[in-house]
Amino acid sequence: MRLGVRLAALIMALIPALADAHNCKCRNRGVMFKLGETPCLRIGGSPYLARCEMKLNVSSWTKLQEGCPLTERVLQRPTLLN
Repeated sequence: MRLGVRLAALIMALIPALADAHNCKCRNRGVMFKLGETPCLRIGGSPYLARCEMKLNVSSWTKLQEGCPLTERVLQRPTLLN
């Protein structure tokens, strides 16, 4: 076989594998997360912020920081219209 034909065959064989890599997800407690998402995870009672990433063709969590940022909810009192 010529080199060009072999190279084309190799590329065609890799296309499905590359497409599958984009569909990888990380799982935590039954919830699926897309690559790049950064949820707050609680492992062993300790919360931390993590990002879903690919490492050696396997989806994996990368710890970003201890603890998780809190979002404050401001309660507003209803204004009375006279």
